[in-house]
Amino acid sequence: MNWTSARAWIGTVIRLGLAAVWFFAGLAKVREPAAFVRAVRAYDVTPEWLSQAIGYGLPILEICLAVLLVLGLATRAAAIVSAGLLTAFIIGIVQAAIRGIKVECGCFGGGGSTTQTTYLLDIARDTGLLLLSIYLIVFPITMLSIDRLVVRGEQDVAPPSAKRMRRDPRATQRYQAVRAARHKEIVSQQRYITLTVAIVVVLTCIIGISVQKTRAQVQGSLAATNASVKNGVTVGKSTAPVVLDVYEDFQCPVCLEFEQAAGKDLAKLIDDGTVRLNYHMLSFLDGSSNGNRYSSRSANAAICASDVSSDAFYAFHTVLYGKDSKGNNIQPAEGSNGRTDAELESYFKKAVPKATADQTTAFQNCVTSEQHAALVAAITDHASKSGVSGTPTVHINGKKWTMPANNADIASSLVSAINAAKKDASTK
Repeated sequence: MNWTSARAWIGTVIRLGLAAVWFFAGLAKVREPAAFVRAVRAYDVTPEWLSQAIGYGLPILEICLAVLLVLGLATRAAAIVSAGLLTAFIIGIVQAAIRGIKVECGCFGGGGSTTQTTYLLDIARDTGLLLLSIYLIVFPITMLSIDRLVVRGEQDVAPPSAKRMRRDPRATQRYQAVRAARHKEIVSQQRYITLTVAIVVVLTCIIGISVQKTRAQVQGSLAATNASVKNGVTVGKSTAPVVLDVYEDFQCPVCLEFEQAAGKDLAKLIDDGTVRLNYHMLSFLDGSSNGNRYSSRSANAAICASDVSSDAFYAFHTVLYGKDSKGNNIQPAEGSNGRTDAELESYFKKAVPKATADQTTAFQNCVTSEQHAALVAAITDHASKSGVSGTPTVHINGKKWTMPANNADIASSLVSAINAAKKDASTK
């Protein structure tokens, strides 16, 4: 096997391998358009309109690239786009690392803020894929491809025989002229094919963005007795000098650490009228409960509890971040099955023992029907648009509070920040 044949087969393996990567990457993102937009926002480098364009359009482009690479159609152009995307991904990851932003890359779905990063692995993987893309840019003609069928026309021009070349000195010149003309024709065909493919891909992406945006729109009622998209559920006196906006996810383990460290102190500050809390219960981590969607279901249940009263919400919230009779956390571990509807109903009864039969029945119906699913989605999207990319996030009178790494320092740091905000408020 000569080098020309060998590189064509090597290119075929690379082409199909890249196609598989792009297909599964696009498929993972296209299923949850709103979630991927949130992942793009987490990098904090693009304006909202561009974050949405990337979030809705990139999965479609990735799937288009996969199709082109499988067919071996406009391979060089597809490889150039592939290399460009991978370069952008690497730059995005590097800038996040330099700025100290901890995010999952979102390359195969998911994404967003995280407490643990794998930047070196992400960069190494994308660099390897970039090198493979460059190979296809240099050697785009591979086996089992449409591109190869197009260029074969030049190879089909048979050279004159040695006997004819001896009899007709101009035979070689005519052969070279025919081959050059055929080559020019093939190059023209390739440009036409590439332009046509580019137009089709662009139109497909534009249509895809529109479809994905429609799919991402919140569908359903946003009405709730004591909850809103902007403020979530408010707990505390309206005259409190300090307002805390707390963004949490009932599946978030760091939120559990925050609540167990500072929950009692916050309760005292609420009772004495110092603090008013806006609880924004988000659904960032639906993928961490084995398909159980515990994040959104538990957030829905919490808003169902708020329909009874803000105090009922707060009691239910405290239970979900608390422990059971055996001393185990009620919050399910990440990657395990989320709590069932029946368990959520039992936690409500524990949190609000004086609830009437009608209130309990209304809560149960609200939980099983996911009555506030649209409101949970809207609260989550509003938080993401406001720059909240991870949980817990705490704003004290509009200023972001940085949570200490040491759990023992959380309560004291938070109380100190609240006292400082109270003092500032009193001087205004």
